[in-house]
Amino acid sequence: MNSKILEKAKEIINKNKISAENLALQNKIKAFENKPFKEFYQKYITQMLEDTKQGKTSDYSFYTENINKMLKNLNISSIEPEYSCKKCNDTGISNGKYCSCLIEIINQLLKEESGFNNLEEFSKARFDIFDEPENMKKIYEKMRKWCCSDFNKLIVFISGDTGTGKTHLIKCMANELIKNHHLVYITSAFSMNQDFLKSQSCKDIEQKQNILSKYLNSEILIIDDLGTEIRQPNITNSYLYQILNERKIKKLPTLITTNLDLKDLLDYYDERVASRIIDKKTTIPLQIRGVDLRLKK
Repeated sequence: MNSKILEKAKEIINKNKISAENLALQNKIKAFENKPFKEFYQKYITQMLEDTKQGKTSDYSFYTENINKMLKNLNISSIEPEYSCKKCNDTGISNGKYCSCLIEIINQLLKEESGFNNLEEFSKARFDIFDEPENMKKIYEKMRKWCCSDFNKLIVFISGDTGTGKTHLIKCMANELIKNHHLVYITSAFSMNQDFLKSQSCKDIEQKQNILSKYLNSEILIIDDLGTEIRQPNITNSYLYQILNERKIKKLPTLITTNLDLKDLLDYYDERVASRIIDKKTTIPLQIRGVDLRLKK
């Protein structure tokens, strides 16, 4: 994952945490200005400390219920931090893993970086605009199920002519994957190839690795319009092979849309790249047929 994206997401989570704790502190100071509340609260804390020393477990509902009533009368919501995420208390970590709240923020930042802000919903997909509506229904349902699967098939290869709905489909898939708390990075083949060129000319090894990290390490990578990039054969082929090969070794799913069919891959790229995509054991090949929907409209 892009380390800058991760750090930015953690900063956002941490700001939420600090904000919740600062508000709780302000509320506590205000509540302690009321002498009866302060005395009662101190009795509650003293009781808990005594029980802890003696290894006792007591029922504190009498105290907590009365504290809540007193706070309500004082028009104070709570003197405890009210975190935006109850699972991780705005730490970003739950059960030793990235919490869904952090993943959601990371995905939003990744979408903004990719330019694919406006995703689509499977439930809102229209099939009457396609030449083969029943076939498209089957494809959409197959892809929806894949998004909820264990990804035994690591590559989804969606080919079809320009304007046949490939990008709409991957936007639905990206949205579904994000809903299922997966980290998704979406890129155009053009942007990815530009990064290949940057990495090739970069002399700093750490910076070079950071450029490629989002392609090598993102949990799920979506490449839109493969084959439309301005290729530098030696660079494009080499880097694309490295990305596909590393992701396959790490068992990280990759989605590809392209105007090329499987046979064209060998002509457009080299055999090594094609071999990583044309693999019946690990690839789901899909072909979307039809005319350009934009011209049809």
